[in-house]
Amino acid sequence: MARLKDKFACRLTSMSDRWLFRGIASLTFITVCLMSRGGQAQLFRRAGHEFSFLRPIDLAATGGATVGVVEFYHHGQIDQQGKNVVVAAGNEVLPVRILQMGPGDFCRLAFQMTTARGPFEILYGGDAFPDDRRPKWTAQEGLLLEIREYKECNLNSFQSVKAAFESARPIGADYVPTVFHAGNPFATVPGPYMSRYIGVMQIPKTGTYGFYTSSQDCSFLLIDGKIVAEAPGRHPPEYQARPGLRRDVQLTAGPHQFEYYHVATSEVGVAVAAWEVEPRGNVPAPVPIPPDVFRDSSIVRPAVGPPMSQTQRFLPDFRVNVLGTVSLPENEIPLVVAEFRDASPPALVSSARIDWEFGDGQTGQGPSLVHVFLRPGLFTIKQTVTRAGRPFEMPQRIWIGPPPVPPRETGKNKPLRLDDVLSILDTYNPAALDAQSLLQMVQAYLTKADEYLPPPPPDTVFVDEEQAAAPAQKSTIDPKTRESERRKYLMRALEVARDGLLNGKQTGDEELLRLLRLVAPIARDVFADSGLALNLWTGVLPRLQTDPARAEAHLVAGDIQLNDLLAPAEAKKHLDAAEKLLQNPSRHESLGALWYRLQGELAASEGRQDEAVKALQQAEQLVAARRNEVERTAWRGARSRSTEQFLRSGELDRAAAELRAWSNDFPLDIVEGYLPLLWGKYWFARGRYEVVTALADRLLVLNPYSPYIEELLLLSAQADVALKRVDRAKATLESLLKDYPGSPLVGEAKQLLDKLQSAAPERK
Repeated sequence: MARLKDKFACRLTSMSDRWLFRGIASLTFITVCLMSRGGQAQLFRRAGHEFSFLRPIDLAATGGATVGVVEFYHHGQIDQQGKNVVVAAGNEVLPVRILQMGPGDFCRLAFQMTTARGPFEILYGGDAFPDDRRPKWTAQEGLLLEIREYKECNLNSFQSVKAAFESARPIGADYVPTVFHAGNPFATVPGPYMSRYIGVMQIPKTGTYGFYTSSQDCSFLLIDGKIVAEAPGRHPPEYQARPGLRRDVQLTAGPHQFEYYHVATSEVGVAVAAWEVEPRGNVPAPVPIPPDVFRDSSIVRPAVGPPMSQTQRFLPDFRVNVLGTVSLPENEIPLVVAEFRDASPPALVSSARIDWEFGDGQTGQGPSLVHVFLRPGLFTIKQTVTRAGRPFEMPQRIWIGPPPVPPRETGKNKPLRLDDVLSILDTYNPAALDAQSLLQMVQAYLTKADEYLPPPPPDTVFVDEEQAAAPAQKSTIDPKTRESERRKYLMRALEVARDGLLNGKQTGDEELLRLLRLVAPIARDVFADSGLALNLWTGVLPRLQTDPARAEAHLVAGDIQLNDLLAPAEAKKHLDAAEKLLQNPSRHESLGALWYRLQGELAASEGRQDEAVKALQQAEQLVAARRNEVERTAWRGARSRSTEQFLRSGELDRAAAELRAWSNDFPLDIVEGYLPLLWGKYWFARGRYEVVTALADRLLVLNPYSPYIEELLLLSAQADVALKRVDRAKATLESLLKDYPGSPLVGEAKQLLDKLQSAAPERK
């Protein structure tokens, strides 16, 4: 059987496909328009009303068309209801139908040409044009699609659907060839919506016509006010034209009113209408309702020329075309790539400089360029043409988002990749970005860095299971080069975040915290720059607004001061500040557990055993409820195996990530001893020997009987040797031999002690 989806897989033409770059009205045309008026006042006056701006319509001949559809940006001059815009042909004001206002300064309108022959012009701005002077719309040509916000209604009742649609807020509208859409073609934010198609069918001959509708969710098709096909309720579309779906109706030759209502309770709504002319038998054979039935050829889409005002004949103008998007893994927000082209009068831009401000803190120069918006949104794009030292500016509020119709995956419109935009991002000023855009920029570089990430060693905990199962990326690159490339992009992400956060003024706790959680570990664990990680957290802290956000910043700063920089006095200041913000840490699971853990480690560093163990126990109680005992045992073992593997393979940043997650999930393991031992091995590999000795001293306070204390003491002695603190190393080894005579490490300890004792005396 025929599949409706296959037969009607036509696409609604996007705004950019219809009118961008079709050319602008020439200087000659503008000059003729100006000369045809008696003066500037007359140029902007129609039907006794004066407007502020004029745009010519490039429509020299109508070619039999009766309705024109134009799209342009009005630089904030048209009110939201479109009350101060008209289309005129000469001195005659034409019937106008406002199709869409917004988002931003976007305007789409239709005008009826009647007997007018032009020149056609759009006049707008200033006071509202009186309604009694507007000619009534009489054209019956074309099929109009209207999209409105979703409103609760009974999906099984046409009357309920119709009433809800008529009272809902309009989103957008346009003329289309036939009834077909998948998703909301005018959406800026995904979500449920309602749609309606209205037009006049010109039935070529009297006969029987069978109608179909397929939709997700409900749909109702009406001819002359009567339902002839329906699919009520909430359901997926019908992909096969099964017998029984068709509704036959007798129609006479001539005009018939056509209406089609549809409600989508999600962003994925689908709507299709089809028919059969003189259907025979029960074997379905639907075809799309031909555009000619709605006289679609009577609709033309002329280009719109640059604006002029009463005081300035030549003003800048530009066109924008969204080329596509670049998706980032596990991120619903894409990067949006847009092309900008100057469309100003040639007399204005000849020998002039053209500058751009993109509304996201970034700038550009030249008649055309491609810009990457790090997130969709409404941006004020300002073009400035500087000629003979005099600037001419044109700001437009433009929605920049994914195109409503995905580009084909072949030819010029093939999907964009991250590599296509990185060179553009390299030119950006991070400090000028808002928090969300800065986060997106950092994630772009981190995504590129992940392409060079080696596969995880066996028996490791790996968050991204798909990546773990996938073949290793860049397998043709040797490991040394791969790691070099990965670190290059990690460093770029860190530099972007550092420049943006420390030199910018971003706000927004959620975005700032996500950014800090991403990049501070890169500074701390990948590049062993704990000082930079600390500066990032403390630098952003004054901009954080909520108490939990500020408490988190203090806690992480305290962690760095205590465990990386060995500055317990500074750490205590941050812990005290966090306690005041949390008021009662035991009432906050994650932040409270972190506060108690750090309190325990601080007490251990100061020799207060009972207080240290009690604080760590309280931290454990706060996180213990996250998993049952079986899960806790499995995760504890997985964390330890992962850390061991990463330490053996020299992937110290990944080892640090595992150790930190282990410390937070199982804080009481610090007392057991194996966790501090692996931390000691990590810091020894980093060359931070003083941290190794501090860890050994803490474990001696917390649990001198730990089964791992001897190994950590031996590692501490080796760290002291590396620090040229030979006397301290000897004392540690002598203590190990005296206090743990049955240790399997006695032989290795004696050997190292003998070596130190036979060496030259330590210089004071």
